[in-house]
Amino acid sequence: MKTFNLVLTIFFSLNFSYTQEINAKIIVNSESINQTNSSVFKNLEISLSNFINNSSWSNVNYSEFEKVDLNVLLSITSYSNNSYVANIEFQASRPVFNSSYSTPIFNYQEKNFQFDYVEYEPIIFKNNQFESKISSLLAFYINIIIGVDHDSFVLNSGNYFYDISKNILNYTNQSNISGWNSSHNGGKLNKFWLIEYLTSNDSNEFSNFLFNYHVNGLDLMHSDILSAKTNIATSISSLKSLKRRNPNSILIKILFDSKSDEIKDIYSGGSFFDVTNLVSDLNYLTPFFSNKWNSIK
Repeated sequence: MKTFNLVLTIFFSLNFSYTQEINAKIIVNSESINQTNSSVFKNLEISLSNFINNSSWSNVNYSEFEKVDLNVLLSITSYSNNSYVANIEFQASRPVFNSSYSTPIFNYQEKNFQFDYVEYEPIIFKNNQFESKISSLLAFYINIIIGVDHDSFVLNSGNYFYDISKNILNYTNQSNISGWNSSHNGGKLNKFWLIEYLTSNDSNEFSNFLFNYHVNGLDLMHSDILSAKTNIATSISSLKSLKRRNPNSILIKILFDSKSDEIKDIYSGGSFFDVTNLVSDLNYLTPFFSNKWNSIK
């Protein structure tokens, strides 16, 4: 499993034979705009797929089973003269040990993202240098997704990738590219604050949750369901300190946008587990999902 492979992340200076980490499926949806030439959208879809799937994003060798499954949906809301506006949704999942189940690890939507794309031109990304809005955005989120995936196997092993994403944000802001600053979309639910908190002390509870929920929870389900459920409930309760410190934490939002359905399913039926404290914790952490939590029996 990746537990061994991820130890290699400490040797970033060594020369490995890299493999792709992502199995990405890209869909470009242009139904909401009046555009007769659909080939440009199909070619955008192909270019995005090639960019993500044919790039090496780390120096860790992933087996086919270990790869992150990623769905990216671009819903085009405006198009004119090679200029696009789109809502871009990312849905990523990783495999669960000794099962055929894949668990969601990252669900997020970037709204009203403006970028340029010239048909048939390749999408290029370079470290420490701005090339294009779309390549920077994709690299930003892919590094976060790989970081989340790493954290779900080895504690705090995602920090390296979060730092890459922060570097992307910094040099994009230095190039005066709109949409990357702290006030984008208002409030603190944007990519600036996402990476700000992922690279701060707030990430400690986030990373601990990812590790304990998956390694001591889901990955244990095949051998000890009751212990797995207990450990998952404990990992959820551990987020309360983050909630108290940051009541509107984007990290908590991302976790439960990804995990709410799964958590409900885990504790609905099956082996006996007293869910009283769990339901109370869930309602405190994310009252938005109270209908789901209160349906757990």
